[in-house]
Parts: sequence; C-alpha cells; structure tokens
Amino acid sequence: MLLLPYLKHLLFAKGPHGVHSPFVFKLITEVLREQRTEPWSRIEAARRSFLANDTVYEVKDYGAGSKGLQKTRTYARAVASSAMPRKKGEALHLLVEHLQPSGLLEIGTHFGIGTLYLSEPLHSTKKIKTLEGDPTHASEARKLFHLFQKENIELVEGNFNDTLPTTLNAFPECQLVYVDGNHTEEATLRYFELLLQHKNITCIVLDDIYWSKGMMRAWKQICADSRIELSLDFYWFGVVFLNGRMRKEHFNLYLPR
Repeated sequence: MLLLPYLKHLLFAKGPHGVHSPFVFKLITEVLREQRTEPWSRIEAARRSFLANDTVYEVKDYGAGSKGLQKTRTYARAVASSAMPRKKGEALHLLVEHLQPSGLLEIGTHFGIGTLYLSEPLHSTKKIKTLEGDPTHASEARKLFHLFQKENIELVEGNFNDTLPTTLNAFPECQLVYVDGNHTEEATLRYFELLLQHKNITCIVLDDIYWSKGMMRAWKQICADSRIELSLDFYWFGVVFLNGRMRKEHFNLYLPR
C-alpha cells in the first residue's frame, strides 16, 4: 500500500458528522461499529492454525500480487501476507449482514478466511461462489469450508479470465461482489465492466484500492463512472452501489472499527 495516499486519506476522510447521507450515516455510526466475538473467534482460530503451518508449496498465481515474490511459500507466510486481516473481515461481515444479498460472489478465495467472514452472516440457503486460481489455495479452502459446514459455498477453480464470465452467467441471484484478485489496473477495470453487465448486482466491494498507482487510477475511474451511484472510500477497500436509485455521491471515510 502507498504511504502518501494513506496520509492524505487520514487528513481528508470524514467521520459521522461530515456525512449528510442517511444511508451512509447509519452505515458508519451503527452497522460498522458493531462489536462481536462469535463467529469471528472461530475464524481467527483457523487463521492461527495456518500461521503455525510451515508446509511449503509451489505458487500458481495469475494476479499482480505474485510479481516479485518467490514461487514457493509456506502456508504461514502466505496467510500472514495475503489473507484478509481481522479488522477488514469484521467490517465486511457487518456490511454483508446489513445488505443481506440474495447471492454473493468473491473473486479471489486464497485460503478461504475472507470467504468465511463474508459467508457467516448469510443464511445457508443463499449461494456463495468464490473464484480461485491457485490449486493449493483452492484445496485448502475447500477443506476449511467443509470444516465450517459451509455447503452453500461453491469454489470455482481456474483463471479468472475464464471462470468469471461463466460464473456470472450461471449466477442470476448474485447481488454483491467482493473483488480481491489480480490487483492490476487493466484487470480491475475489465472485471468491473463484466460485473456491470449483470443486471442484479447492486454492490461491488474492491479490495486494495491503494495497492498501486494503477489500482488508484482504476478506483478513480470506477467512482467517476455514471453507472455508479454511491462510492465509499475506506482506504483499505472501496464500496460502490448501483441500481439503487441513489443520487451520485462519493465519500472518503474512516473505517469505524
């Protein structure tokens, strides 16, 4: 993540008193301030198990995050560097719980820790599909979902360029999408265009919007798009809403965790 944009975000981000949208005000004063222990403690226990695992595996990573990294990693290092942090997981859990989408798509499963944070607030009858390119990540994530008895999670393995279009076509009930894979400007904008072709998607969460200058440009372009009604910049991730008949607004916000 880039330091200067973070300092600028701290300087200009708004708290509750700078927000005049009732929807956003409730989101940051009530929804994202909730404090819980379960089921987050169980998910964190799974994280600790991975962090204690020094098994070495060969990485097959199609995303930008693989560049400059060794082609072999330990489970512990991979989870420490790339798994969804607890603070972000808690916030996204609460967002999903508040929005209650009829279906959820995740682009970038990794070891499945983030998937669990996203899935816990949804009823077992609601479908969750998650895409992963690395076979080791996919295998371990499937084991984790089985351990947590998440029969409503379907993991689709393969290159996102192939799996995303076909998954979207077969997932009409999808309303919320979490994008956490291939953090390049070109790929992010391409995924965005594909997602906007899906008539039922109302919310897209984009991870690591300040991961690079390219991701910053992609995020800025997405926020400016006329099809986006409301955009929320929490620095660690961005949230955009569409198809909700809201007026076009953008807010830079502190993450209230």
